[in-house]
Amino acid sequence: MSVQVVLEPETRLSCALSPPFLGHEVSGSSKPVGIGFAGAWYLGLEPWTRSGVTLPAGLVIRDVGVGRKRLEGGLAGADLMQWLGRMERDGLGEEASALRDALQGHLEIPAAMSWSAAGGAFYLDFSRPRIMGILNLTPDSFSGDGLVGRVDEAVARGVEMVRQGADLIDVGGESTRPGADSIAAEEEAARVVPVIAALARKVKVPVAVDTSKPEVMEKALDAGAALVNDVSALGIIGGDESSPMDPRKVKLLLERDVPVIVMHRQGEPQVMQKNPQYHDVVWDVHRFLGRRVRECVQAGIAKNRLIVDVGFGFGKTSGHNVTLLRRQRAFRGLGVALLFGVSRKRIVGLLAGEQDPKSRDVGSHVLAALGMLSGAMIFRVHDVAGARQALAVASGWVHDGELADTL
Repeated sequence: MSVQVVLEPETRLSCALSPPFLGHEVSGSSKPVGIGFAGAWYLGLEPWTRSGVTLPAGLVIRDVGVGRKRLEGGLAGADLMQWLGRMERDGLGEEASALRDALQGHLEIPAAMSWSAAGGAFYLDFSRPRIMGILNLTPDSFSGDGLVGRVDEAVARGVEMVRQGADLIDVGGESTRPGADSIAAEEEAARVVPVIAALARKVKVPVAVDTSKPEVMEKALDAGAALVNDVSALGIIGGDESSPMDPRKVKLLLERDVPVIVMHRQGEPQVMQKNPQYHDVVWDVHRFLGRRVRECVQAGIAKNRLIVDVGFGFGKTSGHNVTLLRRQRAFRGLGVALLFGVSRKRIVGLLAGEQDPKSRDVGSHVLAALGMLSGAMIFRVHDVAGARQALAVASGWVHDGELADTL
């Protein structure tokens, strides 16, 4: 059984973030952002099967059910490093390796992505927040912006989002809102392929296909898509969190060598919001995404081709979503880029008291700014211009204005 480490730096927004997250100098600090070190950490390590080991003060052993025990507590940064150096001498090699990997994920910016697709060359680094514009080609989009069958209008909208500052465009043809019905691969491909083909000729940024169907992925990549956004995390059609990856998707990604976004989702869209249940939402989502990252790497997909998404609103109550929002930085320990997708979602409406999804952009931008401060790197949004402004202000607040001209 693999060791799982959930590691979170204790930070306060009233002082300089530690560790900061964007890859630029902070005024008054000699340490580059992303290589800072937190003064204190929350550490959870599971399963804990050891006995007779002297633990640092602050750590306790908890029973977390089903016969599992977890080592958990708070540690000063110096104590964490001291214990990490001592772990292998105490026979805790596997635990030390998992903790070291999680710590490295927090202290280093994920590697830049450089790849070729459909005749184009692309480069994506995470020295600043990256904005992904949403292009819905569905008749039943929850946000009311679906452009199904309107190819010219959709392409023009994508071009405008790039002009406004989008670093990527995400094109989807099947609604994944709660209660949405699935459509045939042929219909989905007919919606997205013409738009992707035309858009890829007009913009220089990567165009993503938002789909869970391998047939649609392949046709979209042939048409000019440069990456894949899969809300099923490369799972088999009709599967759940425990299902294996679809070998057809893995084979296609290995052949094309393009980045992929893997998202956590509990259940299919038709039923995912009926009664979502978690033992501990942070640990459960972290466990799934960590497993999926390992499975992808073991299958031959390079780690710097992976982006993870905790899946706000996908099989989660409002309480689950708020918990994930507050503790999002725990997922930086996975060591890959983190995508943040709350734009116009129900959680924004609940927090803001706004029923109309099209009127939730301001609240969405506030959460995006907080998400950036908590370590997210890619922001999937409907309103690109507003998101760019919000992220520029948040970045400027952290970096004394030095990022203002880069966003």
